[in-house]
Amino acid sequence: MEYPLQALTKTSSHRQPNADNISTFPINMLPEEIQIRILSHLSTDETLRCQTVCKPWQMGIKAWASRTPMDYTALPQKPFYFMYNTEKAYISTYAYNSNKEKWVSFMIPNSNKKSSVLPLELPPFSKTDFFISASRGLVCFMDTKSQGNIFVCNPVLKSQIRLLPKAPGARACYCTISMSTDVSSKKYVVAMVKSFPLNNSFKYKETIQLYKSDSNSWVNLRTEKVGWLGGETCVICNDILYTVAQFPCVLGDTQPFDEILAYNLSQASQKNSLAITKVSVPCALTRVRLLNLNGTLTVVGSIPKDERMKIKTIGIWKLCENKLKEITQAPNDDVISHFLNKIDGAFNTSGCGNLVFIQSCISRTLLRYDFCRNVWKVMPKAPLPFEDHDSHYLNGFCFEPRLDIVP
Repeated sequence: MEYPLQALTKTSSHRQPNADNISTFPINMLPEEIQIRILSHLSTDETLRCQTVCKPWQMGIKAWASRTPMDYTALPQKPFYFMYNTEKAYISTYAYNSNKEKWVSFMIPNSNKKSSVLPLELPPFSKTDFFISASRGLVCFMDTKSQGNIFVCNPVLKSQIRLLPKAPGARACYCTISMSTDVSSKKYVVAMVKSFPLNNSFKYKETIQLYKSDSNSWVNLRTEKVGWLGGETCVICNDILYTVAQFPCVLGDTQPFDEILAYNLSQASQKNSLAITKVSVPCALTRVRLLNLNGTLTVVGSIPKDERMKIKTIGIWKLCENKLKEITQAPNDDVISHFLNKIDGAFNTSGCGNLVFIQSCISRTLLRYDFCRNVWKVMPKAPLPFEDHDSHYLNGFCFEPRLDIVP
């Protein structure tokens, strides 16, 4: 039996049902708290549609997200991939919905100007770029120009945004951030790794700062002179911070080589005493990116053809017993090869669940690898209002759509 959709009306738990109410819309016979609880068990797409039914549902769903019941278990959700242009402002922005397998109009929440002097406005991403990290429904943005202005938001709950205390330290030549969220406790941390070149050849000053949401403050974990270049990419997996250390060329080598360094964040209270272990990179890679997929370190890297560093293919590895195990390499078919030729060494990588997304910085095309199906696929081009041959620099990130967590 189908029921016509009507606006939510306030009801009392003592209200007795009658024939007229039941014949129109039975959910209205329930208390508002029960109605919202029922809606919360829908998929994220369906819940977002329910927010547009009426204002009480919209306000109720958003309020429910900030006080989620302890016994609530979120339904598994495939990630969204948000793509944007870093140079020009456009009215429309889009995200790839992995559930619907198509691009949908999507906007990132705007910064709250009443309580912030951030030199950014979303949407659109205009005249500035960001270091971005996502974890369990939350996304962290840091302005690349100042490297101090940081905010965290839930992209699905448009009005939920939190500005963090200004990040410490000077602006560095190389900087990266990583976010890790614990959904059960609603707490999260943000790690920031910076690398400063010193006058001495092949020497750098490395700093690691950690923000904790429960204390709303930053802690300096490490400040050391090192013999490698860091600050390119990092990720947190199970309280371990992984970073890529690029060692310079030495006599007899034709190119630099990389190693992955692991810092134990459980020792975060002991300043400058982080335990370090090393993970060897399995082969020469021209670009390395680190991801957290289901709590496991995942490495995505481009394998060069020759000494000219042109990309041959892209490989994916997972950490198993402190060694990287190869999972797959992009196949050498016409579609994938055409995509790789457009990358030209510059691409962005992000992932969530069992999906890895690889985006060219100069093309609207998106490459995806599905761990469950062991399938590489080139996705439809994002419907951004420009052509690939135009001069544009693109960026993007994927995030898990969740309604049960707020910054």
